[in-house]
Amino acid sequence: MAPDECAVSLGSPGCIDGVDLWIADDSALESLEDLPPSGDGVDPSILFVVDDEQLPDDCWSTIDDVVRRPLRPSVVRRRIENVLGVPGPDAAASTAPATERVGIDCVSQPVVTARIEDGERLVCGVNPAFEELFGYDADAVVGERLSEWVVPVDDRSAAAELVEQVDRGTPVERIVTRRTATGRRDVALKMLPAAGGPVDAFVCYDDVTDERCRKQQVTVLNRVLRHNIRNGMNVILGNAELLAGRVDDPTTLEAVRSIEDAAEDLVELGETAGSLQTAWDGTERGVLDAVRLVERVRTNLRSDSSTSGIRVEAPESCPVLADAHLETAVRELCENALRYAGEDAPVVVRVDRRSAWTEITVCDRGPGLPEAERAVLRGDDETPLEHGSGLGLWIVNWIVTSLGGEIAVADREPNGTAVTLSLPSGPRPADRPPAEVTR
Repeated sequence: MAPDECAVSLGSPGCIDGVDLWIADDSALESLEDLPPSGDGVDPSILFVVDDEQLPDDCWSTIDDVVRRPLRPSVVRRRIENVLGVPGPDAAASTAPATERVGIDCVSQPVVTARIEDGERLVCGVNPAFEELFGYDADAVVGERLSEWVVPVDDRSAAAELVEQVDRGTPVERIVTRRTATGRRDVALKMLPAAGGPVDAFVCYDDVTDERCRKQQVTVLNRVLRHNIRNGMNVILGNAELLAGRVDDPTTLEAVRSIEDAAEDLVELGETAGSLQTAWDGTERGVLDAVRLVERVRTNLRSDSSTSGIRVEAPESCPVLADAHLETAVRELCENALRYAGEDAPVVVRVDRRSAWTEITVCDRGPGLPEAERAVLRGDDETPLEHGSGLGLWIVNWIVTSLGGEIAVADREPNGTAVTLSLPSGPRPADRPPAEVTR
């Protein structure tokens, strides 16, 4: 169909005979659904204009494509070309077929298709997300050298080396700095070879500047606050101990002990905050023995505490897919359970393999887990009115979530709580019997 043969209608549909394309917004959606068949037997294509809200699932039985506000002329033009199958004015300059242009337009991250000639990436096509991040319309950059538009001058030698890798068929993935519509930004760059197609490479960007800044801020604040808390609390504890040895009045001595208890709680909070960084720092995931891990936690807590201790109910071994942070999560749960366990009721830790999942359950006979702390384990958003007693349970949630696991909390009869961590099971040797042992 030639462009001058297309009949386009805007607004609410009425008679559809001889109309090739309707461009309508949500005010016309009901009218579109009730649209009668055309007299010539050829129904028009429908391009729907929307804001950012979610579209109803059943709308795709009525419409053919969507363009979102704010409208950009180049984007609207490409959507019309896609719906009608009309080649645009830059089709000759672009080697990318219409199906490929539709594909990258549907991607939410900035994407460029490019040919590689003499070590340079020549732009074949870009999607709307690229236009938004970098501030250039497709018409301006198609056929141009990509580096001249987005790569800072002092980074072009490094960019050329990455292009050489892709030209040899090696994918590239790293954090780089690029010029955007809002200045220099850190982006996660992925360049993938396009074997056997009309283009040589797909170039994908993801702006990670804010994410990297937040991570750096948290790291610095974590280190500074832990240092200041530790030093300040050591001064308070030292002076409180000195004062306790010089007073005889019971009321005054009780006040001094309260100061010591509060200071020790803050020291413990600072140490727990130190676990935040290790919980976020990635370690290599592999197959761990959950039973040996639980035994290490029990041994360490036994040496640190005068409580009635921990009893382990587990098979001789139980492989689980996790990393070293899992031990921190189990220790936090055990410490929390020991804090509320009765004198004659040890905490019980069970390890059970249930086919594809392995469960580590920490059981106590305490008064029960408050709803605020259950919400932490569920991962509910924390508000100013819902601060828990510490960071430990948040760390448990973050670690288990990062490992692809789940957390369940259940009440025990007549009292107590059972917290279960479910994690992917690791491969188990066929000749090893799953005999259960209580320790």
